[in-house]
Amino acid sequence: MRSKDESIEQLMTAMASIVPTLSDSGSAAEDIASKIQQLIVSRDLEAGARLPSERDLAQALQTSRPTVSQAIRILVTKGLVESRRGSGAYVTRRPEDGLAASVDLMLELNQSSVQHLADLRLWLETMSITRAIEECLEEEIVECELALQQLRDSAGDTAAWMSADTNFHAAVARASHNPYLASLFESVHATLINYEYRTWIQEETTPRWLRSTEVSAMAALHDPIVAAMRNRDEEAGKVAVLHHHYVMSQHLAAASHP
Repeated sequence: MRSKDESIEQLMTAMASIVPTLSDSGSAAEDIASKIQQLIVSRDLEAGARLPSERDLAQALQTSRPTVSQAIRILVTKGLVESRRGSGAYVTRRPEDGLAASVDLMLELNQSSVQHLADLRLWLETMSITRAIEECLEEEIVECELALQQLRDSAGDTAAWMSADTNFHAAVARASHNPYLASLFESVHATLINYEYRTWIQEETTPRWLRSTEVSAMAALHDPIVAAMRNRDEEAGKVAVLHHHYVMSQHLAAASHP
C-alpha cells in the first residue's frame, strides 16, 4: 500500500495520465470522480493520503475548478474521500464501497423506495447502538465523542459536515464489534447521504437543514447517541437513533422536492 505521505507532486504526475475527454458538465464531474477513484485504487493510496488541491486537480485534469469541486462532492458522498474544513480532501479507504454501489443502484432504479431504505438504516443503527452499548470499550466511546466534536467543528462547511457525520455514525457502528453489521450500515448510510445531498452535489446549494439557523440543532441531535453509550443505557440509545431517523426522514422528503 502506498504511504499517505506520498508527495502531491507524484500524485499530480499520475493525474496527468488519466485526463478525461468529456466537456465540463455533470457527466464530466462523474467521469473525473471515477478517474480519481481509479487513481486511489491503482496507486493503492493509504487512508489519510491527501489529494491535490481543487485548483491543482483542475489544472492536471484540464478542466474547470467547479467541475473538480463537484467531482470531490461525489467522492465525499461515496465515502471514498473525506473533506476536512480548512485542510482539503483526504482518502478514506472503505471496503464497503462495492456493497454501497449495489445499494445505490437499487435506489437509482426505484427512487420511490427511499423510505424503505431509510427504515433499513434505522433497523441497522438500532442494532448497532444496542450492541455498542453492550460491547464498546472506553476508547471507542472516546472515539465517538471526538467524532461528535468534529461534527460540531464542521458547521458551515457542507462537505466537511457530511464527512464528519459519516465518521460519527460509522464509529458508533464499529463499536458494535460486528464488522458485517458495520459494513451494511455504512453502505446504506452512504447511499442515503448521496440521495439526501444530491442537490448540493449538483449545484453546491447549502441544504436547508444545514443553514446557520439550523446547524446547531443538527449537531445536538447526535448528543444523546453518545450519552447513551457513555451511560450504557440501551433504551436511551434506541430512542436517540429513532429521533435521528425521524429528522433524517424529513430531510429525505425535502430532498425529493428540492
